[in-house]
Amino acid sequence: MASTQALKPLSVHIISDSICPFCYLGYKQITRAMESAKKEGLPLAFSLRFKPFLLDPTLPTDTSVSKRDRYTKKFGAGRVAGMEKAMSARGKAEGINFSHGGMVRQTTDSHRLIEKAYTVGGEPKQRAVVEALFAGYFEHERDVGSIEFLSECAVKAGVFDGEAAAREFFTGAEMKDDVKKGIEDAYEMGVSGVPFVILNNKYAVSGAQGAETFLDIFRKIAAGTKLAVEAEDGEMC
Repeated sequence: MASTQALKPLSVHIISDSICPFCYLGYKQITRAMESAKKEGLPLAFSLRFKPFLLDPTLPTDTSVSKRDRYTKKFGAGRVAGMEKAMSARGKAEGINFSHGGMVRQTTDSHRLIEKAYTVGGEPKQRAVVEALFAGYFEHERDVGSIEFLSECAVKAGVFDGEAAAREFFTGAEMKDDVKKGIEDAYEMGVSGVPFVILNNKYAVSGAQGAETFLDIFRKIAAGTKLAVEAEDGEMC
């Protein structure tokens, strides 16, 4: 009779913001590494959850501003052109087709939806919402703070039965305190940039490190090896 090896629980908490391109990259890398770990037969039982962060709390909530204008004011036109080119190349390697135009606003409502998705359907629904938000904002230039777009994502992921219920959620206050608490927790931990990944509430990995780096970390955790991970700085957030 073949023996079976008990799986070690591995919680993967990703502190993230919906308007951070490195968070989209990091999510793709982490999920690719998780799939590789499963194919290798690593004795790990993954559970993934997103946690909120606000990269720019000063962004307006009731209106949107040009994404490219915002970056240009922050970095300068010449530098932005180079950053967009580099980000497009990195995105293609992960199957992401970055489109750098569109509008942006503050992301609290997107985090409310992400939290709501988890309470409704756990990891699968939360990941479905996050993927829809990332793809819409980064690849199709949708406004991540628009109730129309957020409601569309919510209904598509099955968080709400229809658009009316979704819109009612966004006009209310549900999950606002949860999101606020999550953001405060991140600040108290000293998180200043995202993605910031916490593994088993014990190890922290900063930045979109790459699928191979995350896979190597998973191998070490599976083997019980002590971890030492370098952080990666990111721009365009």
